[in-house]
Parts: sequence; structure tokens; C-alpha cells
Amino acid sequence: MLAFSSKKEFKSLISFLECNEIKYFIEYNMSDYVSWRVGAITPIIIYPNNLEQLKSLIKKIKSLKIKFYISGNGSNVLFVKLSKTIIISTKKLNKIRFFSDGSLTAESGASLNLVLNRSLKNGLVGFEFSTGIPGTVGGALITNAGANGGTISECLKSVFFLRNNNEIEVEKDEIDFDYRYSSIKRNDIITKAKFQLKKGDTKKAKENIKKYIRHRNNTQPVEYPSAGSVFMNTKESKAGKIIQDLNLKGYSIGGAKISELHANYIINTGGAKIQDIKTLIQKIRKIVKDKDGTILNTEVKIVEE
Repeated sequence: MLAFSSKKEFKSLISFLECNEIKYFIEYNMSDYVSWRVGAITPIIIYPNNLEQLKSLIKKIKSLKIKFYISGNGSNVLFVKLSKTIIISTKKLNKIRFFSDGSLTAESGASLNLVLNRSLKNGLVGFEFSTGIPGTVGGALITNAGANGGTISECLKSVFFLRNNNEIEVEKDEIDFDYRYSSIKRNDIITKAKFQLKKGDTKKAKENIKKYIRHRNNTQPVEYPSAGSVFMNTKESKAGKIIQDLNLKGYSIGGAKISELHANYIINTGGAKIQDIKTLIQKIRKIVKDKDGTILNTEVKIVEE
């Protein structure tokens, strides 16, 4: 257990988890968690049941000086090495609350799809842009995730953070947002967010959603494990077009392959290893820089301690 400096430290955390009835798994393979179906082994993955448990868990982990990483659906990340890092999963932190003015709060672990479906059931529109994005509220805010002509920041009112073990609310205008960027840091602990939607034509919204899904199925390799778009677009061009124009579609290393359907997707064709994907990402960046002069930045988060 490299994440722990002593057996006493390890036993202290396990005792805390069991006393508070918090689910956990030891020596967990993140390949079973992430959308790429490839990942390192973490000493422990922990699933707090609610925000109060998250608060107490963070306090306990910090007191033990253990390195941790908070993960939602694992849909946009490559875990290369986690021997000294434990994972806190927000999958159970998915409560959504609606208000009479059309606003709602969604906990950080709520999937965008859940927020979308619940909003439509409540007669609210404005979240349809999220169709097909596999992430959670927390992760989407950090990257200002978007699709179908919209981004999550457009309907955002405020974000709630855990700071000094207290929950604070930060208004949207105090946070900087840009293309696939927000000033929210990776080590900021998001507890929930407030969004402003509106009453509208849900029938038309559902028709648009079907259109978005058809487009996604026709243009993205949805039948293979992937992490979505690997690289961010540049100001001049889309990353997929840059890679495609260099005839890199179909290029592979081991079980990792650049999709022939969408060049900005690296798919796991079966049995891909962590190093296959990491090396392919590095190879693409080098080829693009050498031949095109463009530096491609990754949209995917690479965690390797």
C-alpha cells in the first residue's frame, strides 16, 4: 500500500470507512471504472453516500496526509499510475433539486444525462446541449464541457465548493470560462452546482435530442471504449481535421487505435494497455507538431503522479 506511510495509517482509514458505512474497494483496477476500459490500480477507491460523508472523508484523508483524486464517471481520463493516490468516486453524489423559478441544483456526481432527463420531466429546457456527453456535473464544470452548440457554463448560476471543510457558493461571474476551460482547479472540491433553465417546449427538445444522438452515432465510434475527444480544437481548426489531413486515421499502437470514423478519438480495440494509449497520444502530438507546426493540447486528463 504505497499510498500509506504505515499500516497504522491504513487501518485508521479502513476503520473510519467501516464505522461510517462508506463503501470501498482495496487494490481496485480502474480499468473497470473508466470509459476507456484501461487504467492503473489504485490502493483504494471510496464511494461516499452523501455530501456530509464527503466532508468527513476529506477531513480524515487530509489528516492522514494521503494523496487523493476525485473522479466522476471516469469518462475523460487516463489513469497511468496511482500507486500513491486513492480515488474518491462521486457516483453516489447525484441528488438533483428543482425550484419554482426554473432553477435546479445538481450534486457533482450527477451525470449530465440524469440532469437532462430529470429537467425534461419537470418541463424545463436548456440542457439539451449535454446530449451524448458521458460526464458528471463536477467534471463538466472543470472543463466547461460542451456539445451540440452549447456549453455547461451557459446555463450555470453558481458553483458550490468544499473549502476548509465548509461549503461555500461562488457565483458564475466569479469564475472564468472559455473553450474547454474554466478557472476551477483540479484540486478544487465541487459539491454541487446551480443551473437556470426555463419552461419550454419539451416535445421539440426531445426531437432535437434524437437528432443529436443520430448525428453522434453516425460520426463517433460509439461501439468501442473511448474517452471522447482526446485533443482540444485549435483556434484555426478542429483537432480531428488536423489529424485526418495527416492521414493518421487507423494508425494504431497495440490495442489503441485512431478511429477511422472520427480522427480525434482513440479507441480501445480490445486489450489496449495504458502505455499503448499514452504512447499513441504522444505520437500524434509529435507528428502534428513536426508536419503541421501545430501544438495539440489534450482534452483528456492524464493522471500519472
